[in-house]
Amino acid sequence: MLALHVLLCGVLLLEAAPAQESSVAIDADFPGGNIVVDSIEGDVVKLRPDLRDTQGDWFYFAFRVKGAQGRTVRFVFDHDNRIGARGPAVSRDGGLNWKFLSSEPGFNSRQFSFQFGPEDEEVRFATSFVYTQAHWDRFLAKQPDLRASVLCKSRKGRDVELLRLGNAEARFGCFVSARHHCCEMMANFVIEGILEEVLSDGDDGAWLRENVSFFIVPFVDKDGVEDGDQGKNRRPHDHNRDYHQAIYPEVRAIKTQLPEAMEGKEYIFLDIHCPWLRGGKYNEALYSPGPESPKMIAALKKFCDLLEVRQQGAIIPYKESNNLPYGQGWNTASNYQGAADAPIQMASKTWAAGQPNCVLGITFEVPYANAEGAVVDDVSCRELGRNMAKCFRRFLTAP
Repeated sequence: MLALHVLLCGVLLLEAAPAQESSVAIDADFPGGNIVVDSIEGDVVKLRPDLRDTQGDWFYFAFRVKGAQGRTVRFVFDHDNRIGARGPAVSRDGGLNWKFLSSEPGFNSRQFSFQFGPEDEEVRFATSFVYTQAHWDRFLAKQPDLRASVLCKSRKGRDVELLRLGNAEARFGCFVSARHHCCEMMANFVIEGILEEVLSDGDDGAWLRENVSFFIVPFVDKDGVEDGDQGKNRRPHDHNRDYHQAIYPEVRAIKTQLPEAMEGKEYIFLDIHCPWLRGGKYNEALYSPGPESPKMIAALKKFCDLLEVRQQGAIIPYKESNNLPYGQGWNTASNYQGAADAPIQMASKTWAAGQPNCVLGITFEVPYANAEGAVVDDVSCRELGRNMAKCFRRFLTAP
């Protein structure tokens, strides 16, 4: 049919050829990609996140645009609260490096326009800075002293990375994880910062390597990270509600291997997340949702007081008073347990708090783009990670 149309309209096409624009192509066919395109009409694209197996709504997207050189295209999402506080993250180098479209917060939450330059053959847009196995591998390649191993195989047969470093015979231990909810990518830059500090030549780095055994899982929901899923509220429950049933191989492996690795050690359990997309104190500020256990409440206060001091003068501001106490806001039993008739659910930090030698079992929420007016990006997240690592030492050695 297309060939017949071209034949019938050949004269018209020849006359119009000098003004004809290239066709815009949009896809998510790359690691971490996620989008549904509803229509492309001229320079207006209507689109929405692919929710796949998500219960309810969520906001993660990552897509690629080709063939839009020299055009200004408007991208309109299906609802508000699809775009973060500083606009979409933009990459012009195939997803290696990212920058927010806006340098200031308060960006329109539903639509954005982008002027493609004459050399912009491919541009990627995402909720925030996409971070997949390729980015992790690039980080490891710069760290010759790091040798990643495998925690387990994912449901789809992928290697789930595990990084062990430090002193296996040390008195102390530290578990750090990210991507229990696979769309929460900024957590990985915090892990990079933690590792940079542990490997540094300074006193803190030397002490941590000698006195702490580290157990780091950068992608708990590995399949979701690579496939570009939302991850949050995955049916029947997501990875961070799986610490009772353990239906996911990654969670089973953590529950089996971590107690063995930390036997006889006092250890920290830190699980790093990102919150809801934008708006309000608990989405655009760095904070920790408080635990239920009185022991862990006191331990969290001790750690956060240290972090507050370390973050003074840092890019991302932090105060211990930012934290959301257990029983307030969304941080309640119903959030972690699910519906009354659903199977028992348990979060990672709740499981950790029940381990006999875990001295600090917590999560931290790192915003996607904006923290009290400060930019949340790869640089500021790595700085946060380095400061967290410094606090590990002071927490473990304080009376």
